[in-house]
Amino acid sequence: MMQGSSFNMSTAIPMFFLWLSIICISLVLVFKSKMKKSYSIVILIASMGLGGILLGAIPNAIMPILNILMVFRSKSPIVSIIPMIVILGVLVLSTFLIGRIFCGYACPMGALQELVSKLNFKSSVKEQKRTKYAITTSQRTANIIRWSFFLIFAVVSVVWGLSIVQIINPFTGFKVFTNPFTVALVIPLVSIILVSILSFFIYRPWCRYLCPFGAISTLTSRYSLYKLSRTDACNECGLCEQVCPTQEAYANSKKGECYNCNRCVEVCPNDAIKMIKK
Repeated sequence: MMQGSSFNMSTAIPMFFLWLSIICISLVLVFKSKMKKSYSIVILIASMGLGGILLGAIPNAIMPILNILMVFRSKSPIVSIIPMIVILGVLVLSTFLIGRIFCGYACPMGALQELVSKLNFKSSVKEQKRTKYAITTSQRTANIIRWSFFLIFAVVSVVWGLSIVQIINPFTGFKVFTNPFTVALVIPLVSIILVSILSFFIYRPWCRYLCPFGAISTLTSRYSLYKLSRTDACNECGLCEQVCPTQEAYANSKKGECYNCNRCVEVCPNDAIKMIKK
């Protein structure tokens, strides 16, 4: 998105149209139950390639949070971060309406993790049973890790003015494509490489354990107006629960950790899972 609290229109405008386009395309496909694996791969590559590589890792939902927290330390006027507040507000509001579509498809870092995860987390129960290296954790464990990290980074940012997330932020690692000889990008580059490797074994490790926006949106998306849910056509076969990488496919799940990856829809034999109003 942007470094610091200055609002860069040259990146903000492409960011907005990229975000809007990917969200709209993804929503149409998900609502119509036409999000085929091939379509999702194309969208994810576009999100990672355009937003990550060409535009320098935007949209970046972490940057507004970092800027807002740092204001408390620097005592800068609130007006200086109004653009950050607006951007974060729009992203959070979107989770109340359509859940984590942004995280699922429009976020470059999320797109990278999702692409890698497809190699090891299958939408077929038979194929998934053959997987030997998938590591799964309970939602409770994920929440303990993510909120502990969130608390530590927030306290350190406000009290000492040191942004832990910014130092290790894998989003920044995308900038190596435009600034390959920048020493400051070494740690973020290592981070994005580690996250990419871990994504083969652990479903969306950055999103589910360390991302500050992920921590916030897992709460707000629980109250999303529209979410993937079982319809009356469901015969309780349980196949969706076996392939869901976040254990959010069970009946009456709040879907706070659902990234609309579509694995449950693909495996359902009765076409009983739809994006519906709750």
